[in-house]
Amino acid sequence: MEYDHMAELGFAEETQFICSDHVFLTRSNHVRDLCARYVKNGGRLYDVLSRYDSLTLYALGRDSANAGSVNRLVVPFLKAGGITDEAAYNFCKSTSVLMPDADKVLRYIASQMPAFISSESYEHHLMNLGESMDFSLSNISCNLFSFDSIKLSRPDSKAIRGIASTIINARLTDEMYSVTQSPYLNKFDSKLVDMVDDEYIKKTSKMEFNDQLRKDIRIAGNEKAYAILELCRKKEIEMGATIVVGSDESDYPALDLVRDSDGLALAFNGTEYAVRGSNVAIIDENPITVAVLSMDFYNGGIESVYDMIDHWTIDELRTRPCADRNLMNMFLAQFPERLPEVYKVDDDNLKDVTVKSAAYRKRIIV
Repeated sequence: MEYDHMAELGFAEETQFICSDHVFLTRSNHVRDLCARYVKNGGRLYDVLSRYDSLTLYALGRDSANAGSVNRLVVPFLKAGGITDEAAYNFCKSTSVLMPDADKVLRYIASQMPAFISSESYEHHLMNLGESMDFSLSNISCNLFSFDSIKLSRPDSKAIRGIASTIINARLTDEMYSVTQSPYLNKFDSKLVDMVDDEYIKKTSKMEFNDQLRKDIRIAGNEKAYAILELCRKKEIEMGATIVVGSDESDYPALDLVRDSDGLALAFNGTEYAVRGSNVAIIDENPITVAVLSMDFYNGGIESVYDMIDHWTIDELRTRPCADRNLMNMFLAQFPERLPEVYKVDDDNLKDVTVKSAAYRKRIIV
């Protein structure tokens, strides 16, 4: 066991905060943006592979599937499009758009409890994000790899570009399936999965870059959940004293893990799968609501958060005891007429909350 001098002095932390980057901290999806920049019809390509990612995991329940694997699947196309590490770093630096006051909110939370960013994103983006937000890079986990080190022969590059021109023709639907295994896919989703399997996965299975990608790009949804388990072990903090914030399909495993332990699993403008994994959903672009709920959890646990949501009115929050009155006053000053939408997520309201969250999400991300 690692020696912790703070614990030895009686200052062991009791709560920890772990968040993803996309939508909570940044509006833009930098991997999709990189695809749009370096691959012909790259935005469409990303959307097809992202749909494939979700279908193979949540609908078909494939053992090999892992939410967030789209970030690995698109790398050969980016490489074939001529991307370099320097270009990726500079592009992410110039295009990243923070959510309102995200840097201030994260710094505030980090001043109150151990705070971490856990992401399946590329280091080129997370290095920029950490630097721009003045957040310790040692508290960020992400996919550490080099585009420059990936070996892609000229024939393989040509083949990859041809594959891209084929699979972008797959028809996209928005039908949602159960998180547990579904008995069928609609005909368009079935064709999409078959097309990616046949035209991409099988045709590239023996190309040289595959082994390297599996070794270098290892963080996806499951690994984000494992990272929380490891942080709990190292920090000696209970899972039920953990706050996790997520927004995407890849955040479902981590949210679900913390929710089942009575921790605070926050879906922030989440997709359906993120909301399904949460016990609390926030629909608003300003992350300060996360700080308010996190401090209430820090002070009184999940039942205190539920009680706050039950009394989620301006008048009641003005007088309700809270962990940080200055924070609460700042929050109320930002919302003088109407508070952000906050829900305790349960079976009765799940469908309604997911529809509202998805609709709002489309309006605020770029």
